[in-house]
Amino acid sequence: MVALLGSFAATTQAQIVFSDNFEGYTAGSDQLAAWASTGTLANYSLTVASGTGVSGSQGLTWQADFNAAYSGFMPCNLGYSGGNPSGNTDPNINDYTLSFDMAVASGVAVNQLQLTLNGWAGQWFTGASTGSQAAIDTSAVTVGSGFQLVTVNLGTLFTGSGGNFDPTSQTYQFQFQLNGWQLAGGGPVTGEQMTLDNVQISIVPEPSTIALVGLGMAGLCCLRRRNA
Repeated sequence: MVALLGSFAATTQAQIVFSDNFEGYTAGSDQLAAWASTGTLANYSLTVASGTGVSGSQGLTWQADFNAAYSGFMPCNLGYSGGNPSGNTDPNINDYTLSFDMAVASGVAVNQLQLTLNGWAGQWFTGASTGSQAAIDTSAVTVGSGFQLVTVNLGTLFTGSGGNFDPTSQTYQFQFQLNGWQLAGGGPVTGEQMTLDNVQISIVPEPSTIALVGLGMAGLCCLRRRNA
């Protein structure tokens, strides 16, 4: 039975339920139109180009100009709408991980990105909706250091933050929000430029869940032997 558990754990891999690496996107394309930047800043922009992503791939560059007239409390948002995940039948939010590669090319470091994650029971924003919000620690991503992988467990991230996001939703919508006070040293800062790549939500079952499933499989094997 121990061997069976070990074999089962070794073969258990993360299941990707949503992924976007921005490859093949062009200005004005429907794929890029799913991403949008909004805010109350004097200037913000969103571009996608080859050579800006990880290892020379295509990445999404988000520039937020926190100029001198900016008070520091009005946000700049980067949102994605219309994500239809697949394989997300696991209701345990602690099994879900959000990851993305992030680089800060100019401006100052971003200490935090506010994440809002909403879901709808049906595809294309139909049915009951749920949502949660919390801040992601991105202080390890320093200016000019290239891409660094940011990984957060959604269950841990949203613990104590309120909200009721249902990971089994058939439509995902998420928004990264950048506020001046979340920049290193605070705003105003001119020309804050970040690039994202390989945005992904995946299911990685907790060890306890894997062990329970493994024990169940071992029990079935024993039962079959006894019946035989």
